[in-house]
Amino acid sequence: MTKLVSILEGALQAAVALSALPSGALMMIFPEGKAFRMPLSMLEGSPFSNFFLPGLILFTIIGLGHAAAAVMSFRRLLLHGPVGAVQGIGLMIWIFVQVSMIGGGHWLQYLYFSLGVAEVSLAVLILILREPRR
Repeated sequence: MTKLVSILEGALQAAVALSALPSGALMMIFPEGKAFRMPLSMLEGSPFSNFFLPGLILFTIIGLGHAAAAVMSFRRLLLHGPVGAVQGIGLMIWIFVQVSMIGGGHWLQYLYFSLGVAEVSLAVLILILREPRR
């Protein structure tokens, strides 16, 4: 059972990484927002003047973090449960901050917040399944 949950956790993390890495890279390459047809006016009221820094955060913390967590999950390394929980919480924080700064309501925000919840849930399940029986 732990193996199946670890594979599910790794697949979810890999999916997040595979979307965050190119998205973050495009935001850094095209900081004016043209790659996603996002006007700079979206950032009014936020501490950012363009999309470079949000892209850097998306690429490194969300993208690379989830890629590393996926490798850990697929290999079932000792700390993959706690690392998965941290990455899931990080993804939820990313979406919460995004909604707070630029507004919410886009279906992708709901999807990625839900993926963060699922990731934390699977990580907790992994920790429960690894707990020795008494």
